Amino acid sequence: MTAAKDNKHVTNFKKKHLQQGESVKTWGEGYIGNVMGKGKDTQHNGVLLVTDVRVAFYRKGLLGEVLENIPLKLITSIERKSMLGHRVIKLHTSHDDLAFKTFSKEAELNIIEAIEAGRGLKVDAPDIAVPVSAPAATSDPYEQLKKLSELKSVGIISEEEYQQKKEKLLQLI
Repeated sequence: MTAAKDNKHVTNFKKKHLQQGESVKTWGEGYIGNVMGKGKDTQHNGVLLVTDVRVAFYRKGLLGEVLENIPLKLITSIERKSMLGHRVIKLHTSHDDLAFKTFSKEAELNIIEAIEAGRGLKVDAPDIAVPVSAPAATSDPYEQLKKLSELKSVGIISEEEYQQKKEKLLQLI
């Protein structure tokens, strides 16, 4: 969530890692890793930032820092889960993935919206993303059904939203 005042991790990221011409679109507090995790699964508290070119998890601590970057153009899918107020955003690429956990619904929604906008998608309604360059009326309905199914399978749209959109598309066939 973009706040009036950045937290220490956002401030340090901007000072040390923000590239010239790059700007932070939004950020949210949370963590990566697992509670009580060890080794590569160690929990790191910090922020997930979305810039106009990348998604970055950043944490600056006393003994060092953690920085994980994923270019927006390489994100192939986004998986979202929520249970008892605990929210997980899992970003996938063809070679890697990053799971960010937060308790803030506002941060989750802002992060997803900024990522989708950076990937060339727009948020049509809450939790529904559609490609900006492919208007629904001019695209092949069969291709749209495939894309709609993908959106449902990664959790971007619900089963109910899927069925509603599917019915509209089937009327075009």
